This record gives sequence, structure tokens and C-alpha cells, in this order.
Amino acid sequence: MQERRNFSRVEFRVSALLQSDGVALKGEVKDLSLHGLYLESKEILPPGTPVEITIYLSGAAEPIVINVSGSVARLVPGGMGCVFDKMDADSFAHLRSIISYQVSDESKVMAEFAEYLVKKGNNG
Repeated sequence: MQERRNFSRVEFRVSALLQSDGVALKGEVKDLSLHGLYLESKEILPPGTPVEITIYLSGAAEPIVINVSGSVARLVPGGMGCVFDKMDADSFAHLRSIISYQVSDESKVMAEFAEYLVKKGNNG
């Protein structure tokens, strides 16, 4: 099976909440990229389900949350992979900072994001 990920994926463990059509699932983010995340959860939603994801960052003086819209991309034992469709500028900035810090190469992360935007623009 060909690897389709185009983004640096970093291990990053924090709590998250997935909400979809009145259903709310709690879980723990296991890894994260600018394009999606893997969530460990006892409960799952079917692939293709649109979700609103809230990622809770701890360790800051003020609680920080990342809010993204996306969908469930795949199910794996113990959790699910989700892809991001939309996020606000603040959430993007927090996500970019986390990944750049973990990867230790912000220019690589930004180049990946720019490439993604070009592909997304060409694919509709």
C-alpha cells in the first residue's frame, strides 16, 4: 500500500473532542499533522462522517484550544484517523508551531503546507 501522507506527522499526546450531529466523543490525539490526526478512542464514527474537532493544549498559562472541521478518513484498531478541511488562523498558527517545534524545521512544514494548498487548488 502506497503511503499517501504529504505532511510531517509528529507524535503529540493531548485530549481532543470530536463532535458530529449531536454525538460527542472524547479521545486522545496520538499523532498530528497540518492535514489531520489520529485519535485513540473507545468509540468510533464511520468513515466519511463530518466532524468538528477541538484539541486541548495544556501547559500554557491560558488554556489553548485548536478548533478544526474535518471528517473521519479511516478506522484503525483502537481509534480513527481524521482529515482537516477547515480551521481558523489562530488554530492554524498553533498547529504550525507545534509541528514545527517537533520537526525542528519550520521551513519544511511551511513548504509542505504550500504544496498542499497548490494541490487542493488544482483538485477543486
